[in-house]
Amino acid sequence: MRTINRLRATAACIGVTMIGSAAGAQDVATAPAVAEDTAPRDTARTNSAGNGEDIVVTGRLGTVNQRKVEASYSITTISDQELRQRAIGNLAEALQQIPGVWADSSAGVGANNTRVRGIPRGGYESLAVYEDGLPIQHDPGINWINVDQFLRIDESYSSIEAVRGGPSSIFAANAPGGLINFIPRRGTPELSGLLKLTTADYGQARADVWIGGPIADDWRFSIGGYYNKDQGVRDPGPTANEGGQGRVIVSKAFARGNLSFGVKYLEDNNFFFDAIPLVRTASGNIRPLTPFNGNDDTLTGPEDGNVVIKTPAGIRDAAFNLFNQTSDLQFTAKGDMRFDDGTTINAGFRYRDSKTNRNARGLNNLSTQAAYLTTNRANALRAFAAQGATDVRFVYSGDGSAYPADANGNGLVGVNTFQSIQNPIKEMIGLVELGHVFETGIGRHDVKLGFYGTTADWAHDRNDGVGITEVRDNARLLDVVAVNAAGQVVGRVTDGGIARYESRFAHSFGGYEDAAVYLSDEWQVTPKLRIDGGFRYEKIWIRGFSEGVRSFNLGDATTLADDNVLYGSGVLTRFDPAFDDKSYTIGANWQFLPNAGVFARYTSSYRLPQIGQYRDNVLPTDVRSQSIDQAEAGVKFQQPWGSLFATVFYNSFQDVQFTNTFIDPTSLLIVQEINYGDVRTIGVELEGSLRPTDWFDVAATATYQDPKFKNYSYNTIASGVTTTTSFDDNRPSSMPKVMASVRPRLTLANGRLRVLGEWRYEGNKFNDDANIVRLPAFSVFNASAELDVTDQVTVQVKGTNLSNSLGLGQGGGAQAVPGVAAGAIILARPIFGRTVSGSLLFKF
Repeated sequence: MRTINRLRATAACIGVTMIGSAAGAQDVATAPAVAEDTAPRDTARTNSAGNGEDIVVTGRLGTVNQRKVEASYSITTISDQELRQRAIGNLAEALQQIPGVWADSSAGVGANNTRVRGIPRGGYESLAVYEDGLPIQHDPGINWINVDQFLRIDESYSSIEAVRGGPSSIFAANAPGGLINFIPRRGTPELSGLLKLTTADYGQARADVWIGGPIADDWRFSIGGYYNKDQGVRDPGPTANEGGQGRVIVSKAFARGNLSFGVKYLEDNNFFFDAIPLVRTASGNIRPLTPFNGNDDTLTGPEDGNVVIKTPAGIRDAAFNLFNQTSDLQFTAKGDMRFDDGTTINAGFRYRDSKTNRNARGLNNLSTQAAYLTTNRANALRAFAAQGATDVRFVYSGDGSAYPADANGNGLVGVNTFQSIQNPIKEMIGLVELGHVFETGIGRHDVKLGFYGTTADWAHDRNDGVGITEVRDNARLLDVVAVNAAGQVVGRVTDGGIARYESRFAHSFGGYEDAAVYLSDEWQVTPKLRIDGGFRYEKIWIRGFSEGVRSFNLGDATTLADDNVLYGSGVLTRFDPAFDDKSYTIGANWQFLPNAGVFARYTSSYRLPQIGQYRDNVLPTDVRSQSIDQAEAGVKFQQPWGSLFATVFYNSFQDVQFTNTFIDPTSLLIVQEINYGDVRTIGVELEGSLRPTDWFDVAATATYQDPKFKNYSYNTIASGVTTTTSFDDNRPSSMPKVMASVRPRLTLANGRLRVLGEWRYEGNKFNDDANIVRLPAFSVFNASAELDVTDQVTVQVKGTNLSNSLGLGQGGGAQAVPGVAAGAIILARPIFGRTVSGSLLFKF
């Protein structure tokens, strides 16, 4: 409690500091305007023409303006024009524009997966995601509430900046791999705005709006947002995606500072696209299992809305035809101030209240009808013997009709998990940064001291049920029934498609407090040489309770589905661990020409544990902070006619945690073995552009990385003997060695017509750390065209995955289904098939 009070007091101090900054700015409002090289740090000025004048505002060690080509780390900038022209729709698609980052967008709007520079952390566990210089969520990778649940790209953003490695782990929590900052639009000196209407061949109807302008006394407003409704590329039957967000920012730029207040509200329901079954042939090729279309189909169908999860406390509040339901209310206040003596102060505060209800169906495995009935027959005949049961059979849950032996051309049964997970979280985040520029006899020191704190309340509730379905697009629910000699139904093994209510239960609640202090110095030794360094110390206090689990029989004698229901035991176990760690970085930049330079950097960083690790009834043991050592060096060149940024990097990720469960052959007890291993990665990133003429330019990115496990082994039981298997030198899952993209653009008709193309390549990767299931390489072709009908009206058409590539994002292991397919079946999530969209933009 004392920690909470301290952090809340810190938040209050931040607010007082901001008010004081504003008051100080009012006092000096008549002072001379700030020089161009001392513009406020939250003002982004990007230039997509590549002329070297992009001003860096993210991941900075200092406060004096610095161009992208002068930075001593790798950074990618994406302007609002590029966002619009490339029709980037979500966070994962934005990350696909950045070298060194693997991002899979096949899940849909949210709940996607990423990897950064070979760091083996999924979701967004290695990449901090900011908005307007503050975290959208303190920990972007908390289990089941990844940060992409709360970010939607719309026309209210002015640009994106993304840092890989570098000093990101000094200035941001949970950012060992990098930091991406979404910068919203500010109000304009004169009233201006835009309206964009978008439609697509998958039933999309979307409207984006933004308007900004002056209020009074130099205050300005910015209002924007969107509303969207569509069926999804993989149509699940009910509406797949529906919702929107709104944002209001009121800001004032003083002579020596800025002050802004913002409110954002998101209310969105979006579909989570899960894996489908595919067949790996003897030649290694992959094709969808009959009758699936790998580009457009999904197992989820209208009947999912009929699924209920029964518990000892009643029906679980879960709507499986509403998918991921997200709401997020966010309040932000920011201020910065610059004084005559070179001192700067920057402060920010954010409060957010979010809720996520994730309702999803995931296919676990496939079975033949005979195998599944054999497994359940004896138990069913025993349970319904008094009713005269003689056999079991499959029927459709909806109408009770028989499920044919050759149904859907495969005759298979899908064993699914219906997951209902609720994760509310409330957070307060604050920071204060003090900076000062010292002129010395041997150069200029740009020093920054920062304080960061957050406090949060969190809960995790999970209720899973096992469901049986056919195996096809929009699959229907199946039931297993017991019948008598006359074929009459006398009992039900399943109930409404559910084979077991509450196959998994979790109930945890608590929160965390996190505090950090950091110090940095940019030392401009000579006009061409700059040395910088930084240090961060951080501590997190995790607190809460986890409820135990026991089995219940709900007492329905007509079905076996409720005989073994897992639910809360009422026994709460407390957890209150604390973890701390430190990071430091040192880098140098030699700007041997105004638009060319070289840099080198070494960073020792970490990844603290997160509260999501304590979500289950069996609490983890031996949890520890994970260490990451990083080194990088690069060359930079940028001119109006072209640019090249090349970086060589090395990562050593230590203490990767993995859990192995096996039966001890001596004691016959279940053993949960927690081990740690290492991952080492070397790689090269390339980012460049070429503009030989006014009417043609091309941009390209490429990444080569070679991540390998080290000191990674686990135990298995074979013939009663414990054996150890090593994964050393295996490649971690979901990490392609090669990624590349080429994006040409034609600018015609005096700039009014822009035709863009994109070729994106992703090399092969493994679905598992054992490197058994290899997902093949694939390419994707996209293209778009924009025409300025007038200065105020622009029309755009975009085609995505024009070649209808069956690229596989990620998935599960391989499974042999005897006598069904000529090869093993894998469960994997393909990228979306070919789509065409169009938009109409009105500006004033």
